[in-house]
Amino acid sequence: MNIKTLWSNPWIRRGTWGLLALLIYLLLTGWGLPRLIQSQAPKWVADNLNGQLTLEKVAFHPFAWRLQIDGAHLDGDDGEPVMGLNQLVLDLDPLHSLFTFSGRIKTLSLKGPELAVRELGQGRSNLGFLLKPLTESSATSEAEPQEPTVPQLFIADLKLEGGVVSYRRPDGASTQFTDLELNAQDLALAGVDNKVALALSGSGGGRLMVEATASLAPADIQMQLALDDLDLTRYWPFIKDLFHFQLDQGRLDMHTSLRFQRDGDDSSLTLDDGAIELSGLNLSSEQGPLLTLAKTRVEGIDLNLTDRTLELAKLSLEQGQIFGVNGEQGLDWVTLFQPVTVAEADAAPAPGDEPEAPWQVTLAGSSIEQFRLTLEDQTPAEATTWILDLDRVIAGPASNDLSQPIALELLSRINDDAAFSAKGELVPGTLKAQFDLNLESFPLTATIPYWQALVPLKMTSGSLSSGGTLTLSGVDPLDLSYQGQLAIQELVTQDPGQGRDFIKWQQLQVNSMTVRTAPMSVALDTVSVTQPYARVIIDEDGSTNIQQLLGAETQAQQPEATVTDEESGAAEPLQLSINRIELSDGGAFFADNSLTPKFATGIETLAGSISGLSSKPDSRAKVDIQGQVDRYAPVSLTGELQPLAAESYLDMALTFDNVDLTSLNAYSGTYAGYFIDQGQLDLYLNYKLDNRKMVGSNRAVVDKLKLGKRSDSDKATSLPVALAVALLQDSNGVIDLGLEVQGDVDDPEFAIGPLVGKALFNAITKVVTSPFTLLGSLLGGEEPASEVLFEPGGASVSPGAQAQLQRLADGLSQRPGLSLSVQGAVSVGADRSALASRALSAELGFEATPEQGLTEEQQTLLVSAYERRFGVGSAPPPPEGQPPQAWQQGLYNQLLARVNLPLDALPELAASRAQAVKQVLIAQFGIGAERVFIQESRVELNQSGPKVVMSLEAL
Repeated sequence: MNIKTLWSNPWIRRGTWGLLALLIYLLLTGWGLPRLIQSQAPKWVADNLNGQLTLEKVAFHPFAWRLQIDGAHLDGDDGEPVMGLNQLVLDLDPLHSLFTFSGRIKTLSLKGPELAVRELGQGRSNLGFLLKPLTESSATSEAEPQEPTVPQLFIADLKLEGGVVSYRRPDGASTQFTDLELNAQDLALAGVDNKVALALSGSGGGRLMVEATASLAPADIQMQLALDDLDLTRYWPFIKDLFHFQLDQGRLDMHTSLRFQRDGDDSSLTLDDGAIELSGLNLSSEQGPLLTLAKTRVEGIDLNLTDRTLELAKLSLEQGQIFGVNGEQGLDWVTLFQPVTVAEADAAPAPGDEPEAPWQVTLAGSSIEQFRLTLEDQTPAEATTWILDLDRVIAGPASNDLSQPIALELLSRINDDAAFSAKGELVPGTLKAQFDLNLESFPLTATIPYWQALVPLKMTSGSLSSGGTLTLSGVDPLDLSYQGQLAIQELVTQDPGQGRDFIKWQQLQVNSMTVRTAPMSVALDTVSVTQPYARVIIDEDGSTNIQQLLGAETQAQQPEATVTDEESGAAEPLQLSINRIELSDGGAFFADNSLTPKFATGIETLAGSISGLSSKPDSRAKVDIQGQVDRYAPVSLTGELQPLAAESYLDMALTFDNVDLTSLNAYSGTYAGYFIDQGQLDLYLNYKLDNRKMVGSNRAVVDKLKLGKRSDSDKATSLPVALAVALLQDSNGVIDLGLEVQGDVDDPEFAIGPLVGKALFNAITKVVTSPFTLLGSLLGGEEPASEVLFEPGGASVSPGAQAQLQRLADGLSQRPGLSLSVQGAVSVGADRSALASRALSAELGFEATPEQGLTEEQQTLLVSAYERRFGVGSAPPPPEGQPPQAWQQGLYNQLLARVNLPLDALPELAASRAQAVKQVLIAQFGIGAERVFIQESRVELNQSGPKVVMSLEAL
């Protein structure tokens, strides 16, 4: 059989042509197509992209219609890789595609795909540069845009595995996503409910998994997104320049449902039941740790872009700590948490555009548990650290509707000691709030750095507790009020120099208080102070421990601040009222170290009340306080006062009973010059202040005062204190002394102490300089005479003088502590003449004088005496024709002038007069002889007149 015969057979011809066609098909597809792709694909890339494509191997299976490409690499013009692929397998289904008029792919598999994205700076990237020719050609096209259509493409099995995506910035920051996997079964691009699964891993361990159900015509994509254990530090370098702090650690988990829909121009994006959890967060700054947070979780996230709503079911923070520093520049949190660059404000809508509806954001609830705030305050001279432990904080619901109240509940501890809680509501829009607050056992020693530079007081203990309601009703002006209770327990302050207690109490409690800022007012119901105590000490230089603590000298040197009329008028006066202050079991200690010896005393069992204290001008506070001085002497303070008004008022009585005067030896020895052996004091002080005038009525009753030995104090008064005591002390041994003082409080030199001291000095001076006046006041009539007058030459007490001595004796009987000194005195002329006349009468034998007329016998005796004195015949004859009186008087006077008295005649006369007075006082009026003393008058004769001079002295 020849070839022609065979060829004539139609089946042979058909078979031959079929075989030839098959060979051509195999040659074109199995050999030509791979080479065409391998040669033309790089050329197309070079012509249309800024890059170079290399394909290591291309194969096509003609019968299976499977295209396989191995080792595809797309590099940029700079030789840097942009994309890569280890293997691509495309298994086509031509027959099915032919009969269904759609693209059918059995399998599309990509193994080891790689994408390297690099930023080139100035908003450029290597990917954009690679595709730049294509983007430019599409931009210059003038064809009208058309609605994209979804191709009729079906992929039975889509697989992507081992994918890698890397990203790098010019500053060297880079990251990489690995283990990229994509799986889809029966994927129909024009169909509905396509199932797609995507997974990838990030550097540091995070993994993203997405399960999607997608329809592209119209677009409806539903995704379940899960991001687990993402290491945030791997991506921090990309945003670190936006913040002032550093992220040291942190991991992120996120789970949510996402749905995107689009139909024509309408599109929507919703996110349902989302949850984000941030764990192990650590932030730091250049100064050190900033924030640690074990876990932050946001649950129930629902987002709708179309409706512009965002709903959060719960926000919770657990087990964290934040560190802060407050310095001269303020709180560092403000700077550290503020972004480096502030985003520009949203552009204003174009004219004619309708403004978008505002976002509606709601948060159903939030909580914080076991969170600590640590703040180092460097503003005081000594830096101090505050710690606030938030054991639990519950807030919500909240929204961006600021007119709605936000509930808040807080349980916390301050510095590990004080428990603080708050519960209430805040309206953000109006800044109105009301909270129930409770603070327990806050240590007041924590406040020392804030005031110790001003008051160098040492505080060893003290705690503050308070509970009440805080209400904020407005901010312009500030309208803030607090109603509640307050207690300060175990307060102990000490003098820093001596380390002794200064002011302390066991408890100060306010049962009800109201503090407001509009108007400024403080109202307290009952303030109870248990075991209050104060110590006041005067040092050797005269300064007090109070002055030392307040820095009186430093304050005195500071210029007074001037306040303008506008400033003074703008300041609203504080309205203060205290219904009652109760003191119980109080005490005080007073010491004066400026005295020699030093003095100290105490007031014990101090108790009482002050009621009705108010800043209202017409109000009067009633005071009733009692105590004991040195355990035995009662002391009381009663009356009314108004210390808070511009015009002060005072009507107070202070009484001391049975004060043992020996306890005041330091004062009596220093200022009186005597120590006290015994005595008790009752002191009654009453001071009234009204219309800026001070009037004081003081009364001191001293019983059985007995002065002791004198002191050597150079501060002692020069007044005769012993005499003053004797003058003031009655027959029962009681001194009852009243002092009245008054002054004008507007006088710059007004002071109570100097006023009382001056009044006392004047009273004592008056007593000791006019002692007989005091006796006269005791007797209720004229004062007794301090002198007893005598006839010249005589020493007999006249009846009139005896009456005066009777009044003096009566006065001395009422002042048994007084003694009387008497001193005789003479008049040299009158007394000498009287004594000489008496001696001449004895010589003449008669007492008549020529003035009275002489008898002849007496005249003869006168002439005889004259001639005996001057010589016989020496007497001149009487004149004739004239009365003899003048002649007799001349003889008498000459004889009188020649009388020689003894030298002690006048001293003896003075002594006789003093003795006569003493005798009358003792014998007639019963004055003890031990109380009347005769002063020596013979040695130094008192020549003040014919009298006895008397003076009073203390026994």
